[in-house]
Amino acid sequence: MPRSYRLGERTAQVQATRDRIIEAAIELYIEVGVSTTTMREIGSRADVAAGTLRNHFATRDNLDRAIVERLTSEVPLPDLAIFDGARSIEERVQRVIQAGGIFTDQGRRLYLMWLRDPMLTGPWAEKGAEYGARWDELMRTALGPLADDEEAMAILRAVIHPVFFDSVRTGKRSTDEASALVTAVVVPWFAARAQGRA
Repeated sequence: MPRSYRLGERTAQVQATRDRIIEAAIELYIEVGVSTTTMREIGSRADVAAGTLRNHFATRDNLDRAIVERLTSEVPLPDLAIFDGARSIEERVQRVIQAGGIFTDQGRRLYLMWLRDPMLTGPWAEKGAEYGARWDELMRTALGPLADDEEAMAILRAVIHPVFFDSVRTGKRSTDEASALVTAVVVPWFAARAQGRA
């Protein structure tokens, strides 16, 4: 029984070290960028020896995959259920704008990393493609009859983009307030465009 307790302690220590490495890498990626951060800097920030770092993450790709898994578990993608009960384009657009604001809040660390250094290769590109496909599906569902209207898609894509959304906040508006403001401004345009196509 004492041996099992020691094994449990050891497992917890190993996990704590792994978590410390991942968090150190995230901090550095936000501060200086993914492409410029070295494994040596990550080990130093995590206060682990090079051998310990290699034991946990044999390659940079292994570490990046663990970071992608950590960050994306913090940021669940909305699903089509956000539109349940929404009968009009106005309601659907409002819901996808709100979902975009919430996503920006939950994904703050991922967003800050992307601002510093867009991640376009390896596990970042793979997860980015998955996220992009989901947001495309959400936006097209929100637009309904305008789903094939590339101008409508461009406008909706722009207003739920984190940079735009944060600029609407200007440091003082809540996510709900920013969502309501964006919705009030753009929904009439979408509604009029949908009527024009009817």
